[in-house]
Amino acid sequence: MAQALPSPMPRMVVQTWGTDVRALRRYWRAAERLGYHGIVYGDGLWPWTHDGWTMLGALATLTRRVRIGPAATYLHGDAYRHPALLAKAGVAVDALSGGRLDLRLGVGAGDAETAAWWRRFDVPYGGAGERIRRLADGIRALRAWWCVDASAHGEGAPGRVGLMPRPVQRPHPPLWVAAMRPRMLRLAAELADGWEASYLTAEEFAAKGRAVEAACRRAGRDPGSLARSLEVDVVTGRDRADVERAARAFCRARGIRLEDPLIRTVLMGTPAALRDQAVGLGAAGASHLTLSFADFPRQAMLRLAAVTLVSRDGPATRPDPA
Repeated sequence: MAQALPSPMPRMVVQTWGTDVRALRRYWRAAERLGYHGIVYGDGLWPWTHDGWTMLGALATLTRRVRIGPAATYLHGDAYRHPALLAKAGVAVDALSGGRLDLRLGVGAGDAETAAWWRRFDVPYGGAGERIRRLADGIRALRAWWCVDASAHGEGAPGRVGLMPRPVQRPHPPLWVAAMRPRMLRLAAELADGWEASYLTAEEFAAKGRAVEAACRRAGRDPGSLARSLEVDVVTGRDRADVERAARAFCRARGIRLEDPLIRTVLMGTPAALRDQAVGLGAAGASHLTLSFADFPRQAMLRLAAVTLVSRDGPATRPDPA
């Protein structure tokens, strides 16, 4: 049974991926039943996912309460997620879910292997500057098309034109940006409703949060208007021995040792320890945590963590603060 939550306790979002549709349905239903705030599903051309937006349509109709959205979706020119088509897909998922869509956007990794993967499918994958520009223009376009009477700015962006039907959420579904480096942190501060970082300690997250706050102030924006999330791995068990076994399995799956720096960013321990770590991340500025459970798609850790991380009251279907 879920316990009363301490403050500041971030809202808990569950990360999912994979191609086993039956397992995903069971996991999504369990996450909602347990009271988690949101569920996201991966997007991209990776072999470990189906088409992300098709799956979000299924997720929208299988759930009634949780916030839903892509873990991150990308705007790679006309060949992948053109902003106009993404705007239409977003409206459809927002309608199917009764106004529960959160749209998370990113520019993708900068390594040569990732670029080569996209290019093998004839998707252009430019340098960091080009991908950031595309994302900024795409966000402005989405707002313009969704808000009907808004104007977008930037080279190649649309003018005063609206897309019908409009989203259920007004003026539009919350737009989140995944960002870790200075240029993307500035973009999030200037254009997004929420910012998400990945795999940081509480101290590291707080430091990036201060950079985002400074960028907000330079943009003439109240830093408190930007929601903040951290993506983390989760390893839990009923007791210390159980946690140690799970930690060893996690390291084997990742090809790392317990001394690896990544381990410092993992929510790891019994449910009580997870609660204390989550509160620490809340104190560091996180309004949300996106949880990647180490035993996915099994549900043991999902259920254990819910005891101390999730309120049984659960979220309403209202949007997150923008």
